[in-house]
Amino acid sequence: MSSSRISRAPVPSSTTRHSQTPESVDVLVPTLKGLKSDFVEHVRSRVPVHCLLTSSVPGPARARQELMERVDTDWFAFIDDDVKLRPDWWSTVTGVIGPDVGAVEGLWSYVAGDKRVDDYARAMARLVKLLGRESWKDRIDRAFTGDTLVRTDAVKGIQMPNIPVWEDEYIRMWVEENGYKWLRTQNVVCDHLRRYNLGPSYNVGRYGYYLGRLTLKGQLKRVAQLPVKVLFALAYTGDIHTGSFAVEKDLKIFKGVLQAYVQRNSGSPLYRLSQP
Repeated sequence: MSSSRISRAPVPSSTTRHSQTPESVDVLVPTLKGLKSDFVEHVRSRVPVHCLLTSSVPGPARARQELMERVDTDWFAFIDDDVKLRPDWWSTVTGVIGPDVGAVEGLWSYVAGDKRVDDYARAMARLVKLLGRESWKDRIDRAFTGDTLVRTDAVKGIQMPNIPVWEDEYIRMWVEENGYKWLRTQNVVCDHLRRYNLGPSYNVGRYGYYLGRLTLKGQLKRVAQLPVKVLFALAYTGDIHTGSFAVEKDLKIFKGVLQAYVQRNSGSPLYRLSQP
């Protein structure tokens, strides 16, 4: 599959917005837990729900695959049970769809769930602005399907590999391979309600390398930038936890990328077996 980047959604005209908006959509929630009544009520208050579907299949990739096979509407929405949609979510994501758009990802924030992550993201945004260098951006450009509207035809025929991370990115790659655009909203329309999980960071590095989204050179550069980023984050936020979070995350991702790099260059069968 070809490599590309998420596009920022353009501002639509009122005519386009009216003609493209789905009347209702299936909402897919990849969770093994039962849905709480307040979450169901929240989703229904934000989205015109045709049917709300959950999956009993373990693993994020397999769960999303199983759910997509059950969709009965022209568009569907992935809504994870650990997010909160802001009031303008539906109008924002539907406001930018067009005939060539396959998915619209709602820009999200950790402001409601993990202050250290939100503080670090703000610090890095400020640092990038001061330096005038986009290469210093902290966030890895990978898709997030936790609050994403998807055109059903854009994922037709998809067969998800059983990968523990990056399943969102695999879906984006499939959408774009089918000739559609994957957009991200200009403004934040969704909040994470959980603490950032650093546990999968090693696999983020491994599978990011397997998918061709991360490189050893790129991660070496990120590690080399850490001292400046940590010191700036501490000065900007006054919170030492922002820096420790960044160090742990980037070092784990680097170790994962390095492991995959060694596997590939040593001809290890583990590299081929681990690829999606």
